[in-house]
Amino acid sequence: MSQIQQPSSPGALHRKGPLWTVLGLLLVLGIVGLAVFNALRPAPLEPAPPSPPAPRHLILISIDTLRADHLGCYGHGAGHTPEIDKLAAQGALFERHYTCYPLTLPAHLTQLTGVSSLGHRVRDNLYHKLPEQFATLPEQLTAQGFTAGAFVSAFTMRSGSGIERGFSVYDDEGVHAPPAGKLTIPERKAEATLGRAVRWLEQHRDKQRLFCFVHLFDPHAPYDPPADLKARYAGQKHGAYLAEIAHVDRQLGLFFEKLKALGIFEDALIALTADHGEGLGEHDELSHGYFCYDSTTRVPLILRGSPIKAGIRPAGVVRNYDLAPTLADLLGIGASRIRAQAHGRSLRPVLEEPGLDLGLSCYIESHYAFLNANWAKIRGLRTRQGLTLLSGDLVEHYRDDRQLANEPGHEQAARDREEIVRLLSSLKPPRSGKAKPGAAAQLGSPYPGESATEQDFEPENIHDTRRLDPPARNAALLLRYQQAELAYDEERFETCAALLRALIADAPGLLMARKLLAGVNQQLVKVEWRQLGLQRAAHLTREAAESLRAGAEISEASGNAENASRLRLNGALLALWLNDAGLFDTLAARQAEPALLWLGHLLRYRLADEGTRAEAASRAEAWLAGADLGGSVRAEAEKSLSVMKQGGLLKLAPWE
Repeated sequence: MSQIQQPSSPGALHRKGPLWTVLGLLLVLGIVGLAVFNALRPAPLEPAPPSPPAPRHLILISIDTLRADHLGCYGHGAGHTPEIDKLAAQGALFERHYTCYPLTLPAHLTQLTGVSSLGHRVRDNLYHKLPEQFATLPEQLTAQGFTAGAFVSAFTMRSGSGIERGFSVYDDEGVHAPPAGKLTIPERKAEATLGRAVRWLEQHRDKQRLFCFVHLFDPHAPYDPPADLKARYAGQKHGAYLAEIAHVDRQLGLFFEKLKALGIFEDALIALTADHGEGLGEHDELSHGYFCYDSTTRVPLILRGSPIKAGIRPAGVVRNYDLAPTLADLLGIGASRIRAQAHGRSLRPVLEEPGLDLGLSCYIESHYAFLNANWAKIRGLRTRQGLTLLSGDLVEHYRDDRQLANEPGHEQAARDREEIVRLLSSLKPPRSGKAKPGAAAQLGSPYPGESATEQDFEPENIHDTRRLDPPARNAALLLRYQQAELAYDEERFETCAALLRALIADAPGLLMARKLLAGVNQQLVKVEWRQLGLQRAAHLTREAAESLRAGAEISEASGNAENASRLRLNGALLALWLNDAGLFDTLAARQAEPALLWLGHLLRYRLADEGTRAEAASRAEAWLAGADLGGSVRAEAEKSLSVMKQGGLLKLAPWE
């Protein structure tokens, strides 16, 4: 065992020289310093608790047409929506959550991509499609091992628009077309859609990770709540709307119990939101899509599940294009394409620090009145300070949440305008060709007043519709049109037609009214011609054709040749029902649309006598051989030609 060797005498240390003196001093100081450090050092920390695991499953519930301020947890009153209120109390409720586009399909595509409507360019429920370049949340989740199923409740959410991408099951059964004898929007009740979702979850409960997307349509007009809830809310303002919300709440309570029984509820991230709200008469808007006030853009967002604290209510502005990146983040998946393309961001920092305000603003727009009435586009910005809307030459700025006091000269309006200009100029259009709606008749759809418009992928600027009327200046006309729409939804067709005739008399250039009148008449004749009688059916058919002719002229005057061509084609079909060559020629004049030219051959055959039918059939056959007709149109043409070559009668009108 070695020992420290001591010097033989005091002089020996001195003889070692100054270096040893310094080294000795440093040794002493080091020992003292170490003692001081140990005295001041805090006690060893306990190991940090592990982060809570990411939720295994995702349940995303979107309730169509649900205003935030008509839920109990958002201030409407206790007892109205107890199940949704309970969900909010167990998680996070975002006080100021806004949709960027107050229409069903555009808003839902934003929910599932993180891309605003300005980016994906879907501004229509019927004719626009999600460009392939954008990834969807279900695609990203499926790539990470999730099994994804979707269960939707309305025609506007049917597959084919890109909304179905990434789901192994996309259940839209029963909502593709109006049922026999019905004219209005096909929908599925909440209990039916949720029942299908439960059966799917039961069948896939053994999967490691599940994504279940549920879309409920009940709060959308027409309102048809169960009898007990209808009675409970009778006499209340907007009682039928409130009763539909209460019905959804009741069904969600049963759904949550099923999730608990399956062992999914506590293991899931549950998100509840809406695509848009409902005007309910505010700003002369009964429904939605025409304007961009809080009544139709402020919608609920509730998140419940690990690691979200219970009972928090973040108050800053958040957007529906924040949803997809937030869900991907909370689920702990990469979703690199969602992160790269999203116009929004993850809200995790707000969930971890509820008092944090990220200082976000929401870009809001609607092209609905532009597409259907040739009025100006609406573009806006919603901030914590207020709402600014720009449309045509109209500037609106509101600091109150009900948008009652317009202050267009406020300095904030100018700042918001600069931000809107920046957004329009900075976002590049998608790399896609135009998605053209087919030439097939649009009047057979549940939305006969809407125009079949091409999807626009051109760069946009704030002046592109400056010369057009702002929708707000036509609010009185819009209100009358929406009253007719509501009568249509409620299947009060004679009332609807009477309202439209009066509206057209006062506003002959209102294209939507022309088209809706034609649609109502055509569908009535198809479904009820026996009750109407042949004379009345023929009169309504002629009125519809004349309305379409006028609509085509309105479209041509506004520069929309595509829409005019489709309206002429629809009108020519009705002239064919009537065997009216004069009306047909008026509609077909100077038109080169192949489908329209084919209808001309059908008319000449129908008007021919027995001695000239063979010649008419031969000419039709020769023309068809070289015609450029789409697949479905050609198939129908081939069927008709087969009858003509045999000298048979072409039965085209509903009464034939």
